[in-house]
Amino acid sequence: MRALHFQRVVGSGAFGAVYLCDLVADKGFRRQVAVKVLQQDHPNSQMFMSRVRDEARLLGLLQDDHILKVLEIVAVDGRDAVVMEFVEGLDLAVLIEAKHRPPARALAELGGAIAGALHRAHTAVHPTTGVPLNVIHRDVKPANVMVTLRGGVKLLDFGAARARFEARESHTGQFVLGTLNYMAPEYIVTGEVSPAADVYGLALVIWEAATGEIYGQPRLKLEQHDARRHAHLGRLLPEYEPLVPLLGRMLEWEPLNRPDTSVVEQELVALADAMRGSGLRAWCASVVPAMLAQRAPGADENGLVGRQVQLAETPGDEPSDRLGPALTPPAPAAPPDPPNTMAALGRPFPAGGGAPAPTRVPVPEGEISQATPSPRPASAPGAPPPPPGPAPVGSRRTTPRGASTAMLIIQGLIVGVSLGLLVLLILLLVFLLWGYL
Repeated sequence: MRALHFQRVVGSGAFGAVYLCDLVADKGFRRQVAVKVLQQDHPNSQMFMSRVRDEARLLGLLQDDHILKVLEIVAVDGRDAVVMEFVEGLDLAVLIEAKHRPPARALAELGGAIAGALHRAHTAVHPTTGVPLNVIHRDVKPANVMVTLRGGVKLLDFGAARARFEARESHTGQFVLGTLNYMAPEYIVTGEVSPAADVYGLALVIWEAATGEIYGQPRLKLEQHDARRHAHLGRLLPEYEPLVPLLGRMLEWEPLNRPDTSVVEQELVALADAMRGSGLRAWCASVVPAMLAQRAPGADENGLVGRQVQLAETPGDEPSDRLGPALTPPAPAAPPDPPNTMAALGRPFPAGGGAPAPTRVPVPEGEISQATPSPRPASAPGAPPPPPGPAPVGSRRTTPRGASTAMLIIQGLIVGVSLGLLVLLILLLVFLLWGYL
């Protein structure tokens, strides 16, 4: 017997509410979990649920201490729900809004932890096949970074992540996903994304935590981009000046010039070790408990608080037509396509301010909650056309109509000639028998 005891609402958003629950099973097992119960009537609920299932599968493959763990997907009163580890903490956006600036040493430790989590995601391989997963978060921002009571750090929300694994349901390669204020300029201009886009987003997280302000939407021309980068880095208080050189490189216009996440992690850890003042654990202990105590309880619009909801006996026993494939993906039959990065295209992001703004409907400020078509870069001159991809699972490769007609004509001629030869043979036999008689 497995059941969820709903204790209280800990948060809510456009797609549902998050509850603190006790997960109870046989033999006295009990564990606190967070359960996100999703709305059924949201216009994008099907697309969102496919991304939620993909996120659960992906996080099941990553298993990193600094990435929030998704445990399973269940059904609660006919609604889809996601069971996650419960972390007592606050996201960085809430702390920034409350004007809690982390000291420079604490901020360097925080940035180093996020960079390490991103690096392990970027370089992750499938645990059974060894095939690279090519994970890119695509939405690194303060609201997706949580700090705990004891100075722990969790990177949240891989629902917009780009990754390659066989059990994936949603395919977002043709869409721009994320939050506009935290997108790297090359992602907006070309629609192409690489790990360098996560480095850019992390730099904005560090800058906003230090200033308490929003960096702003990406500039799509080199001169404007560099002018704002210089001006914004010059506004950091003297306490944060040791971070400026690294932040400047992380915010480079050209993605290939940005350091990768392993370098960022090493440099931030070294900077934190060389700094004085409060570290991340001391800062979190001074601000997080008080803010958690002040947080008002969320509204229980689903009427679940105080209830016990029975679950399937084992994870994954819910109806497959609602919850999709199991969380553990099968081993891919063939290696995935190469990562869709700027380096794979064989050309750098255009410099010199000549990158045109994309031809698209302007994207509003804030989160892009729907998949927005993005312009695709043209192939390099002289490059061979890309090979045709494999047929989708369950699809059939059909013969072109012209080829089918020609084949039918040839088959008809063969049949006609065969019948003619047979008739001639019969006539010959009749003629021979007539002469004999």
